[in-house]
Amino acid sequence: MRAKVTWVKRQQRTNSNHSIERCFDAIETGFKCGSELTLDLMSEILPLPTKGIWSMLKNCLAALKIKTDLAHVTGDINYVLPFLRAHKKLLTVHDVGHVQDPKHSRLKRWLLLMIWFKIPLRFCDTVICVSDQSLERLNRLVPAARGQRRVVIPAAILERSEHPIGPAPYSTEKQVLLQIGTAPHKNLSRVWKACTQLDCHLAIVGHETEEILSLRTKHELSHSIHRSVSDEVLEQLYLHCDAVVFVSTHEGFGMPLIEAQVYGKPCVTSAIEPMKSNAGGGAILVDPIDTEAICAALKQALKKPESNAKLIESGHVNSKRFSGVAVARQHATVYAEEIRNI
Repeated sequence: MRAKVTWVKRQQRTNSNHSIERCFDAIETGFKCGSELTLDLMSEILPLPTKGIWSMLKNCLAALKIKTDLAHVTGDINYVLPFLRAHKKLLTVHDVGHVQDPKHSRLKRWLLLMIWFKIPLRFCDTVICVSDQSLERLNRLVPAARGQRRVVIPAAILERSEHPIGPAPYSTEKQVLLQIGTAPHKNLSRVWKACTQLDCHLAIVGHETEEILSLRTKHELSHSIHRSVSDEVLEQLYLHCDAVVFVSTHEGFGMPLIEAQVYGKPCVTSAIEPMKSNAGGGAILVDPIDTEAICAALKQALKKPESNAKLIESGHVNSKRFSGVAVARQHATVYAEEIRNI
């Protein structure tokens, strides 16, 4: 009898990003498409989004009801690991930045570190990090326990769907730059200021923040905010933009970079890890704290299609590393190794 593998997933917060869900949707598709990748895979979604102690306790109680051979927590709910009834437990770590946010007090950072990493990892057989950068950061925060394995498997990116291209989602005649995310590390302020020197439209996927309100009053710029977009809408935003800007100051992986490559769009991204390695020569790399450099790179992305053609082709080839099938194969190898030890 084949071993049962259960993905334990978070309940999605309202108006939050769907990067983890998109990643594992791609991996699940990879398992279905790869004929050699056969296993009994099922998913359990916890009942509540993580919003304080009560919701976490409810999720832990729900985790107690999950009994399986191999439980794989897909991310963002690390705290349920001790409560899962499984022979083997795996966890995907996408990033560790939220437990080091300097905006938090020292006490809150300590509590987050304990609840999200130090305690749960004691109950984890294998930790999967989505980049070498994430693994390095995790190892600095929490050394691996004896017998615990830590490996790097990249995030998977959904391929372009077969849906036809819809009407343009942008009400502008200007060239469109697409920015994914409005969190502080997404570097929106520098992007906004760089765009004011270009005759373009900045389309932003995310919430309208105080930072955006301030930028709007200080620096006039054609822009639009796209909130809580579905995968289908996000695809149209990519298809109808002229270039993607993703110059974060830190990331665990950087999915928009590879998504831009999937959709054949030039991407300006940060010349830091993990974006630098993940780009695979298929993006314009720039210093994320240099506004003038960002501006020059964006100008190249918008105004020099002949030099972007080779970049786009390199990006298309590079994106295959992160296909659902390629990443599913790597997961299947890890699962098989764990299952042999049950």
